[in-house]
Amino acid sequence: MKDESQRISVLPSGSDLRLPWHLRLPGPLERDFAEFFRNSVATVAPWAALNVILLLALALALECYISPEVAARTWRPRLLCAMLAVATILVARRSEWRRWLHTVSLALAFAVALTGDWMGVAVNHPLGFSLFLQTPLAILLMSVLLRVPFYGAVAGSVALIAALAASLRASPHIGLELSLVLLLLSLASASMSLFGQYIYERLLRQHFLSENVLFQHRDELHSANRVLESQATVDGLTGCLNRRGMEARLDELLHGFGRGGAGERASVLLFDIDFFKQYNDTYGHQAGDECLKTVASIPRALTQGDKDFVARYGGEEFMVVLANTSLKDALVFAERMRTRIEQLGLPHSGSRVSQVVTISVGVVCAGERAADATTLIKCADEALYQAKGAGRNRVAYMSDQGRVATL
Repeated sequence: MKDESQRISVLPSGSDLRLPWHLRLPGPLERDFAEFFRNSVATVAPWAALNVILLLALALALECYISPEVAARTWRPRLLCAMLAVATILVARRSEWRRWLHTVSLALAFAVALTGDWMGVAVNHPLGFSLFLQTPLAILLMSVLLRVPFYGAVAGSVALIAALAASLRASPHIGLELSLVLLLLSLASASMSLFGQYIYERLLRQHFLSENVLFQHRDELHSANRVLESQATVDGLTGCLNRRGMEARLDELLHGFGRGGAGERASVLLFDIDFFKQYNDTYGHQAGDECLKTVASIPRALTQGDKDFVARYGGEEFMVVLANTSLKDALVFAERMRTRIEQLGLPHSGSRVSQVVTISVGVVCAGERAADATTLIKCADEALYQAKGAGRNRVAYMSDQGRVATL
């Protein structure tokens, strides 16, 4: 029996997926693979087409050397093939034209083979049979160099061999024995190149599946990391930032001072629910949780800036940070928040200042010479303490001179 410690659970990589013998994938995957295949072929197709152009030029030069009369018949078909090779290069290099790459590649292979068949029939020369060898070369070009998809290469090879057989039958210069040799050579070329193309496409499809599976794993892992990050920085009850998230956001905001230009300011509002312990004692902890969620929804609805945030500082205590906000505007925000929470009308018979839930707020504003987050929070806490000492259900603030006053 294997030891439990030796059982290692690994994520599937895609290499363990079974690929059907016919290579076909489900519809959406097959469409994605077709694009993936074209893009992979497009990197080598220009070089393959350039190789074809060089071979055509070499063949024409050799024909001119052997027999100018033969070259007079062959230069036009050679030029047609060279033009199609140039078109293949252009299509491969332009992404918006790339969907026609396999079509142009097939056209080039057919042009090479069929012009060879035509020249083999038309040219009466002892070496004229060599022109029929363009058919096996076209099959190699189609399957090995330009990598036409397997089923397209099969259909193209059958058509080219059939055209070769018809041309050999029509040629008055080629005997039966040589015709059989040429056909056998073409069949051998087709069988070997198609087998290689099948293996290549199968491996490429397997690689595509592996990449697809790994991409899904990365996407799932990224989503899981975002969930974990949210759980680590967001309070599950109120939806506000928790203490950890608040410290990170406030430090980031203060460290950014001086980078966005002069006049940067930020305000910190610290508030808690008046006599919340009595609320819990009177209505129960479940009602207390609902009260916290309802109260927290008010500042969350009022904050509008991208850098503004609301955090649950601890228990019934909350913090609101307003970026690029002056002390005057922060006081307006605090008073509006206090009023709206009072207007909620949440019953609170245990409060000694009102029959509904109220809050006390401490406000401090930091400019470019702001101290660290700890000092800023301490100043807001002093203002909150002053608001409580002055009778609760009010807003207190620390001025630029360090004095605490209430509204």
